[in-house]
Amino acid sequence: MRRLILLLALAAMALPAGAAKRVTVAQLEQALITAGAAHKPDLEMMRLIGEMELSERLTEDTLGRLNAKLGLGSEAALALRLLAHQSEFLDPPPSELPATAAPGDADQQRMLDAARIYVAKSLPRLPNFLANRTTYRYDDSSRELKKDAWPVRAGLHLVDKSSRETSLRDERENQPPAQGSAVWQAQTGLTTQGEFGSTLSMIMTDTAQGKISWSHWEETVTGPAAVFQYSVPKSASHFELIGSHQVQPTLEGVATPGVGSRGIAAMQVKTANVGSTGASIIRSKPGYHGSLWLDPATGTILRITIEADSKDSAPFRRAAILVEYGPVQIGDGQFTCPVRSVALSSAEPDARAATKDDPTQWLNETLFTGYHRFVATTRILTDGSVPQ
Repeated sequence: MRRLILLLALAAMALPAGAAKRVTVAQLEQALITAGAAHKPDLEMMRLIGEMELSERLTEDTLGRLNAKLGLGSEAALALRLLAHQSEFLDPPPSELPATAAPGDADQQRMLDAARIYVAKSLPRLPNFLANRTTYRYDDSSRELKKDAWPVRAGLHLVDKSSRETSLRDERENQPPAQGSAVWQAQTGLTTQGEFGSTLSMIMTDTAQGKISWSHWEETVTGPAAVFQYSVPKSASHFELIGSHQVQPTLEGVATPGVGSRGIAAMQVKTANVGSTGASIIRSKPGYHGSLWLDPATGTILRITIEADSKDSAPFRRAAILVEYGPVQIGDGQFTCPVRSVALSSAEPDARAATKDDPTQWLNETLFTGYHRFVATTRILTDGSVPQ
């Protein structure tokens, strides 16, 4: 069976500023209203948001309502959006969930059986296509908040935006770039691939030896979604975590090891474009957990989350991926394909590097747009004709 590979390479990490305050969405809203009434400037509002960690998901609807209500400045608005991204692996507040009763055991099993059929039969039949893959990369490295000011660590901020055309074949089959290759040298920060791969097949296979259970209903733009939670023990996991941990803090970067087996998905963090001989490689297959959002009538999977169990993911504090699927028009047909993904990674603090400015957190948001068929045309020339 093909494995899900999560590949991360890290330089020695600086200690984080401190533990964030865990709050509900309602508490966040009240804190922002109070600060806004006191006419706090944009940077102070940004810092206030950066000191919080949500215990519930800040949904897109609620985020839009808060932005319209609060009139935040650009820095605070970005901080709030990134806080919402980080909360996307959580359940929404109970008040935002429909009051629909949970389905019976037979209906739950029918939905899961339909989802397994969808993964086994529908996904392999997707036509080869091209799409635009646009990635916004954020990290918490030090930056100047004001011109000519001393750089400070002030939470996640945009460090790069990239866009490229990708194909279904590339997303399914390409491996993480090999160590020392031109592709590897050109990449920094957090990179992911494999959203079109057989990740769903892995989840469905691994949960046969794990647990999957009903969670709740959610309303989506396409109608009600049935949400199931799952967990996979380390003994059944095909989710491979490859970490390269810096053991010489004076070096600026680390080299990513080559991957011998082809993975279902990949995730890499590299902080500089230089190699290092002082990196120790850590490989593990951690247990993992997450949620599945299903169309209750067809079993079509609308959204997935995958998060490594923290006890198995050292030297990383967190490693998680979310993929959202939606209907897209490709040629004359409509297909369900990835439309968005969010990837998160954070490092365990390293006291030896407390004075360094290297990132300790990374967040990527990737959008998939412009789907169209991969089409080749052939022209046959006769009678010695020369093309003009």
